[in-house]
Amino acid sequence: MQTSSIRHKILTIPGLHNSGPAHWQSLWEQKLAHAERVELGNWNDPDQDEWIAQIADALDAEDAPVLIAAHSLGCHAFAHWFATANGFARAKIAGALLVAPPDLSRLPRQGRLASFTQSPMLMPRPTFIAVASENDPYATTAHVWRLSRNWGARFVNAGPFGHINADSALGDWPYGQYLLASLQPAPTPALADEALWTRSGDWPHRFARRDPRFAYPEGAQRR
Repeated sequence: MQTSSIRHKILTIPGLHNSGPAHWQSLWEQKLAHAERVELGNWNDPDQDEWIAQIADALDAEDAPVLIAAHSLGCHAFAHWFATANGFARAKIAGALLVAPPDLSRLPRQGRLASFTQSPMLMPRPTFIAVASENDPYATTAHVWRLSRNWGARFVNAGPFGHINADSALGDWPYGQYLLASLQPAPTPALADEALWTRSGDWPHRFARRDPRFAYPEGAQRR
């Protein structure tokens, strides 16, 4: 697992029925030092408001920006949280990878699952990516593309990998790690030693001679 390029803590947000041990989210949590699952509760009978509240609590506990790796119904819950969060809370999101968000019309509209409503429009976010699969049984690529427009996210077609879950046999999904790492802000460059660059930048000018051909005719402008 290539982890050196991921500098932020990762919060995973699973979807309906949670993510099992062979799911890429579970493998990331096992192998990455700073990956942690948001415990949404009621995995088999979710309520939208409850899931949003759990995401809010998890982010309130974070002191530094984090990366979100959401899957399936968890993508919709995260989008609803983001739409209602204040600016301070939103600033804690360094980036969000929203994988295989389902078409809610393809899910059984019964029980508390019916509480999930269509995801809201979000302002464009260059640090959001919505990932689709060409043969996802719960959403067409066109539907995920439309969601990406609503969320202001970059759209990525990951190929024919079903619902991009454990059944897809992706292992720890290296491509997903690459996408997540790409969302991070560029690291702040280290400041140079001022004494060194002053000395190195001083010597050429000390002996420079002014070429009259390129001299600015200042006197000519004072008429």
